[in-house]
Amino acid sequence: MMKPSRKWNLAEVLRTRGVMILGAALVLSACGSLEEASAPVEQALSTAKQAAACEDCEPGGGGGGGGPVTPHIEFFEGNNASQDSLGKVYLPPNGEFRSYDLTAAGTNIGIPNDEARSMVLRNIPAGTLIVLCDCPHSAEQCLFADWVYYKVRYETIVSKTIGSFEEDLPSSSENLVMGYWQHPWRSGSERVMDGKVSVIQVFAPGVPDEVVSSVGCDY
Repeated sequence: MMKPSRKWNLAEVLRTRGVMILGAALVLSACGSLEEASAPVEQALSTAKQAAACEDCEPGGGGGGGGPVTPHIEFFEGNNASQDSLGKVYLPPNGEFRSYDLTAAGTNIGIPNDEARSMVLRNIPAGTLIVLCDCPHSAEQCLFADWVYYKVRYETIVSKTIGSFEEDLPSSSENLVMGYWQHPWRSGSERVMDGKVSVIQVFAPGVPDEVVSSVGCDY
């Protein structure tokens, strides 16, 4: 048997509506209008959408909202990108190269001599060659120095850590190849590049092979 529906008198109706109106007023006074209340939600969704579209962005200054990471190599004091960051070397324009003698005065990239043990590659395009050398650079000295090189072959490396300059890359890393040379008289049988980087060379895509050979060894 159904219970008879409860009848509301006018006073109860007005009192209930008053409570509802008061509650709505409190919500609007705290959060603003409906449009204003929805603004933070829309902003959060927009931010999430931008983050998904640009996972490889770094913070920008001046309220610019960030942008694509400039291609660079960041060097670290410890293996596997640990301890202090020693500084970054940015990729030169296509067809150009940069060579930094860390023992020379006025190098101005801030990376100390004989300190780096690992590096992180960020947004490095195919065709880039990176050379690390154990002694102050000249073409002749390459015959008496230990060095290691890394070359990007097919596609841009978004982010990759080189945990040690003394270890071969995994065989599965066909996009990034490396070569290591050590002087048999000076280094013996053990590799000694970790903590011995004195020269950094970065060749952007498009540098002719003869130019590479003229400023270093035959990588």
